[in-house]
Amino acid sequence: MPRPSPNDNPLHGHVILIVQRAWIIARSLADAFQAKGAQVVMTKNTQSGVVNDSRLSAAVLDGGSAKLCGELRAKGIPFVLYTAREQTVGAPIIRKPAPATEVVARVEELLSE
Repeated sequence: MPRPSPNDNPLHGHVILIVQRAWIIARSLADAFQAKGAQVVMTKNTQSGVVNDSRLSAAVLDGGSAKLCGELRAKGIPFVLYTAREQTVGAPIIRKPAPATEVVARVEELLSE
């Protein structure tokens, strides 16, 4: 079976930040994004400075740290919250345990807007 070309992968060339406390969830999301051609940066720590990575295209957050959300907005980086907690940061929310494919689809929508 031939390998898909980069043009077949809608997220090819995009770098997605995944901030999740649970490694298994982060890994599942990373696999789903990578299957669509994206590169992934994963972290548990919202203080790690990864928002300063100039390659970032979008982010998936496990909760809405007001500071992190503000930094992403200031840099024009779209993001979604993938969480089971109540949030009030004014961002798209996908409630856990939604499948990773739903998260990827929402990020694709954000990047196409």
